[in-house]
Amino acid sequence: MVYEDDGIDHRQHVYRLIMAAWGSQAIRALADCSIAEHLKTEALTAQQIAERERVDASMLYRLLRVGVSMGLLNHDTDSGTFLSTAMLQMLHEDAPDSLKHYAKAAIGPAFWLPAVRTPQAIATGRNQAVEALGTSVFDYFGQHPEEARVFTAAMTDLSTPVIREAVSAIDVENASYAIDVGGADGTFVSELLERHPELTGAVLDLPHVIPSVVDNAKRRGISHRMAGIGGDFLESVPSADIYLLKFVLHDWDDRTCITLLGNIRRAMNPSARLFIVEMVHGYDVAALDTALMDMAMLFSNTGKERDVSEFESLLSEAGLCPVTVRPLRGSYHVIEATADQGD
Repeated sequence: MVYEDDGIDHRQHVYRLIMAAWGSQAIRALADCSIAEHLKTEALTAQQIAERERVDASMLYRLLRVGVSMGLLNHDTDSGTFLSTAMLQMLHEDAPDSLKHYAKAAIGPAFWLPAVRTPQAIATGRNQAVEALGTSVFDYFGQHPEEARVFTAAMTDLSTPVIREAVSAIDVENASYAIDVGGADGTFVSELLERHPELTGAVLDLPHVIPSVVDNAKRRGISHRMAGIGGDFLESVPSADIYLLKFVLHDWDDRTCITLLGNIRRAMNPSARLFIVEMVHGYDVAALDTALMDMAMLFSNTGKERDVSEFESLLSEAGLCPVTVRPLRGSYHVIEATADQGD
């Protein structure tokens, strides 16, 4: 096959895509060294930052130089100082749309090590978490509490803007109690409770996650209205009027999803509703985001990103009926479902 000359250096383009792996690790290191925080209000040299962080100055200088090449930093060669950019501030812990924890978790050991085994995942048809980590990703986090804390914070970083859009689309009429199933620190349900003071709610998640739920409720001043429930949603789910499922189904294979959804169906109070927030596969401007997230599921978990028809099939198998599918930012959607009255 002969390709037309389109003026693009394809070899250089593919080379940079390959080397992007090292770039992502540089971003992780910038987040880990709190570079955005150090440079928030002043320009500093590598030596000054190294002294504050207690790291090697020469190594840090090389990292900062990569940050400049990637557009995350500016460098004043006359003074030898580094300056922040708007992009770098996305790695600041207090930024409204912060990605600091996500940068540390998404390419940390729990996902990076299985990712190295992507060819084996393709060859065998199964994720490589056990081969790379010795256990499943979620059990790994149970054994590594600090990484689990960062992962929980990462999910909050990633999902907060999406959650705020989703909450505005949720009708809580006639509801009094909501459960965030697998909700990490409970950002989804806490945003819902803050918008609707008449509601109370809880987060159902693994026991090691519950302390972060308690901390979140205290920080928001809603401890009297929001609780943490340690448990396994694949075994049982408490009764509620509203169920929230955010970034959960994509972690699991179809059969496990049906088990979870079936548990919710059986526990539902009369007129209860389920709200699912997930990426939805399609051919829109965010298709690459969805496809890359699907790769993460491929090598680390048993799940995948799905299209609308696949979500509808899961709901039907579990005795649930989709009511509406509303687009949010990017490829995210909120899917509302109720109990199928005919089952």
